[in-house]
Amino acid sequence: MFCICFALLLPALSFADVEIGEDRYDENTEITIKGTVAVIARGMRGPVILRLKSGDRVFNVVTAPPWYLSREGIIFQTGMELEITGSKFFGGDGSLYIMCRQIKYPDGRSIILRDKMCKPMWRGSRTPNRQMP
Repeated sequence: MFCICFALLLPALSFADVEIGEDRYDENTEITIKGTVAVIARGMRGPVILRLKSGDRVFNVVTAPPWYLSREGIIFQTGMELEITGSKFFGGDGSLYIMCRQIKYPDGRSIILRDKMCKPMWRGSRTPNRQMP
């Protein structure tokens, strides 16, 4: 039983350790998708990655480092509906990822993870990222 449970968790955890360059954001590949959070993954290091189910597709959404999300009070839960705007890229594992710039919640709240120059908000001193409707 333990082996089966561990085997089911392994794929969810393994993609969280993919080498992701924070400076790889490319506005030319930006898309917006809506979907439901299916899995929240965090490896030993690196950003929190959401698996967002949108229709019959699943997207790997790269958010921000756990310490930054915690500091800003940003919480993700499975089943949560989100609209994500971000840049598409292929990871070293060959999977499609979306590097998140903005998150919109159904209630109108918006979280900005990258500034107007597409630089991560957790780098340097920037203003808080939350915008209210």
